Amino acid sequence: MPRGPSAPKRQATLHDMSKVVSSRAFSYYNVSAEDVGKYKAKLEDADATKDEFMTALRHLSSMLMTRDLLTSSMIGKVVSRLRRKHPDEEVRKMAGAMVDKWKTEVIRQVDADRKVERRSRGDVRTFIGAGRGGSGWR
Repeated sequence: MPRGPSAPKRQATLHDMSKVVSSRAFSYYNVSAEDVGKYKAKLEDADATKDEFMTALRHLSSMLMTRDLLTSSMIGKVVSRLRRKHPDEEVRKMAGAMVDKWKTEVIRQVDADRKVERRSRGDVRTFIGAGRGGSGWR
């Protein structure tokens, strides 16, 4: 067997891989108000080009928008205004699709919250009912 100076192999870390870039801005679930604000500013810029609008809209459409985030950032109003008043048809269509997507997401989130709330109330009622029948905890 050949012997030589070899270090034991270990798993590479992100620090070792200098060309790897991790970005929080493009994570679907990890969205902050700062991320939304950056793209909102681009959409409110009157001197922005069509490509800049489309890039900002693409980035926003890749983010999971919660009801709280939409209301606190007011990004929905900006995108809705683009849907109605932007001179380019492609920008208007993309903005309209985003508004529809966000409405669907918020409705789904509200429905899920209501189901959890009903389920938690139902568990308490089941527990109390079981106690009356002589079984369960007292």
